Amino acid sequence: MKKGAILLVSNNSVRRTQTQVLAKALAAIGRKYQHHINAAGTATIIVMQSMPSYGWGLFDSAQVAMTCMFGGAGGITGGAAAAATSIKALPAVINATITVLLFVYFVASGLKVANGIGDGQEVTQMVQQPIGVFFVILVLWIAQSILFSGVTAAC
Repeated sequence: MKKGAILLVSNNSVRRTQTQVLAKALAAIGRKYQHHINAAGTATIIVMQSMPSYGWGLFDSAQVAMTCMFGGAGGITGGAAAAATSIKALPAVINATITVLLFVYFVASGLKVANGIGDGQEVTQMVQQPIGVFFVILVLWIAQSILFSGVTAAC
């Protein structure tokens, strides 16, 4: 040690509660496996979306309505029919994309909050945005369910 150097000793004797220890452990496990969780969830959403009998998503009613809008490809032949077929798949792609992005967002937000709890931080600010996003999605889901309640796949 150099002459005149100051030795700083940290006496961090703050004890963590059991909840903080558990949250910190869950956040560490979640961060370690976050890419696996996101990949598994994404794969599950995409696979389930591609099977019509099991298809699901947050905005299924809007997807059915958009499918009816894009489904009017009668009388189209040749290359235009191929383009119309790809456009018919657009509503399912949009629905799956929105569902996947929201899934990843909520997983990341949950890990952030768990890490904050484990560190003993005030999590009120961290929780506000995910809760706000959840309520916006809930309102949008209710609105699309009301707007497109009578629309069926047969249009």
